[in-house]
Amino acid sequence: MPFFSVIVPVYDKAASLEAALESVYGQTCQDFELVAVDDGSQDGSMEILARHAAQGRLTLLQRNSPGPGGYAARNHGASLARAPWLTFLDADDLYRPDHLRRLHEAIVAHPGIELFVNAYQKMEDGRPLPRLERLPDGRLARREALRAFARSDFIHMNGACLRRERFLQLGGFPVDRYRRGGDVYFWLKVLCELDAIHYCNSVTSLWQLENSGVTRDKRNLVHLHPGVDLLAEYAGRLTKEEARQLHAAINRKVLSWAVEKKRLGQPVRQELAALSHLGMQGRHWLHATTLLIPQPYYDRLRRWVK
Repeated sequence: MPFFSVIVPVYDKAASLEAALESVYGQTCQDFELVAVDDGSQDGSMEILARHAAQGRLTLLQRNSPGPGGYAARNHGASLARAPWLTFLDADDLYRPDHLRRLHEAIVAHPGIELFVNAYQKMEDGRPLPRLERLPDGRLARREALRAFARSDFIHMNGACLRRERFLQLGGFPVDRYRRGGDVYFWLKVLCELDAIHYCNSVTSLWQLENSGVTRDKRNLVHLHPGVDLLAEYAGRLTKEEARQLHAAINRKVLSWAVEKKRLGQPVRQELAALSHLGMQGRHWLHATTLLIPQPYYDRLRRWVK
């Protein structure tokens, strides 16, 4: 049985797929299986995957869906995975060679922990973007992990490793509920469920922003950020300080979503109404106040700031 199952959802990623797969094959830790889940690709991705599968390099699954369904594809791959530990890689991103090795070392050293997170690097047109927040290596208790997420998105799909049993128990990523933000919803849910996680500040994966079609599609901003749904789910289940940090994390995501909508000239009333007073911090009030500025003046302010 392999130690890791690397799940790669694929939908029309022929241009980047070979590089993503090679970044998995090139791991210094080779104790893994690679599970690729095709979502009905029409651009030649399926042919690439079939060739690699015929060479025995990966297990190929097909959902034959009418379009991309990344959350469902990941869940499908996880349900049929053989390893006790799950990692994920988007088909247009990359692992660095030490990604699985660092996870393996941390898992062996911390047998009671179920979520391990390595740092990731945002890339744009081949250039690394500044890392705004760096967390210390090691164990983070639930309150510390939620506080960290209230400051920044320190968990990314490519950098996380979760025990498969826990992933299945939590129902996997939310399918048919959210077009965007379901991964944030899931990782925050995991943080609320676990007593502690482990974080490694070494960058072991690259998130190539120019390929993030889901993020660029502004139609996915129609509804409130999915994290808001967690407030009711975990009401009364966390300590007061843990709840405060969860509310702060969700406020941050709601406001980030609202800023995107405001820049597009869309109304942000539902986002402002969804903000939790329990988790409001100074910078949240500043962002919320800015969003109240009428659109013409807001647009002028943005041009002036630039």
